[in-house]
Amino acid sequence: RDDEKKKQPTSVVLLECPPPLPTKRFPSLHVIDAINRGGYVMKDVLRKGKVLCVILEKQCVDTSTSTTKTKKKKAAKKETINENDETTGDETTTITGDEPLLYLSLHMGMTGRISSPTHVPALESLSDDDPYPPPHTHLIFHSNGTEAAFSDPRRFGSVLVDVAADVVIGSSGIEDDKAAAVVKHEDVIPTFTDIAMDALEASTAYCAATKSSKIATTDHTDTNQQTADHPTLVDKLSNRKKGVKGLLLDQRAVISGVGNWVADEVLYRSNLHPDQSYLTHEESKTLVHELQYVLSTAIDSMNSGLGFPEEWLFHRRWRGGGGSGGGNVKDYHGKNITFVVSGGRSTAIVPSLQKLHGRAKANAGNSKKGKATASKKTKAKSNDRGKTSTKPKKETTTASKKAKAKRKPSTQESSSAKSKKKETTTTTKTTTTAAKTNSSSTKSKKKTQGEKRKRTKEEPSASSKPTTSLPTRRSKRIAAR
Repeated sequence: RDDEKKKQPTSVVLLECPPPLPTKRFPSLHVIDAINRGGYVMKDVLRKGKVLCVILEKQCVDTSTSTTKTKKKKAAKKETINENDETTGDETTTITGDEPLLYLSLHMGMTGRISSPTHVPALESLSDDDPYPPPHTHLIFHSNGTEAAFSDPRRFGSVLVDVAADVVIGSSGIEDDKAAAVVKHEDVIPTFTDIAMDALEASTAYCAATKSSKIATTDHTDTNQQTADHPTLVDKLSNRKKGVKGLLLDQRAVISGVGNWVADEVLYRSNLHPDQSYLTHEESKTLVHELQYVLSTAIDSMNSGLGFPEEWLFHRRWRGGGGSGGGNVKDYHGKNITFVVSGGRSTAIVPSLQKLHGRAKANAGNSKKGKATASKKTKAKSNDRGKTSTKPKKETTTASKKAKAKRKPSTQESSSAKSKKKETTTTTKTTTTAAKTNSSSTKSKKKTQGEKRKRTKEEPSASSKPTTSLPTRRSKRIAAR
């Protein structure tokens, strides 16, 4: 390694891979050695979302010195290396070190960071006093006497090397205009085209456009057609079936570069539940403005070293269990914080502020054009209500007659139904009268039987009458005569 540094110019980039080497989404040692032998210079560093792309440009070399013999030796050496070395890496294209331009992409994942000997970025979920190079360092850049290390403790990041294609090569090996080169590279880099637009750039551009549109609204220009042809970031976030946090964390859906704690902070400041779907236009507008504020403030705070604002949810989302649901945690204003799972990640919310509303997909959409068309329709309806027309009345009368005809049965059916009803009523009457007569007959019989029993009890029998009653009466009568 020291011999290679002496041979190469001071501006050439040399790569070092401390063991152990990652087995997934990482270049093999063959590619690392080919880049070190190729003599590449770090031309530029671009960022999109969580991806950093280091543009490596090969130094101009006199092509007359290269002969067919050297090409054959390189080919033979490459074959022997491929046969003997066991590490294969994850790249799909072979790197020989003769390519004029390479794209070395570093995906930060969840805990990826770039450190230097004088500065090691602190991570909230890890220790704050890591030495250099920090633990889990996978790649170290050496150039011009300085170095920088890429570390990834949780190993969700990646390092990919791609060959630049369809790039206009100038006299110096690349475009002379840096701005044109940036635009061209962003359209070509595979790791950039695989993800959505950058969250910071998109939100900043939208906020700047809204400010300029407010200034330009004095002439009352109609911008509905522009938003319909070119939907803004707010239009892309509005009226989506997916939950808003899952939408923010999806690096390929609308925006890229938003992590877990950034999504929680933005939703907390926007008073939106992480599972809320079908956002309105105003909710999406507030979300974009808060996203721009959180990202820009976080970058400024990290660069200055002053720390994030005290009222942020960031300072309290890891306390009392750190997303496991334990502990009594409150925000800066004394409101309770609870932990749920949203978008597949642990999420800190304030239930009193972030409430979930049940909604369905809006038919007219939440764009400005949809609002304008809806207002026009309501005005047209109100104007039509004031006008009187005969045709609609006839149609309504015929429709009502048809409905009544359907409801009313025919005369034959009604007469048959009435006769059936009369028959049923007569049968029921006869049955009731028969039952009444039967009951009355049984009652009369019972009464007569009861009266006879009473009479037999009250009147004494002939055997029970006294025999001496007649002679005494006769004797009295005779004596009276």
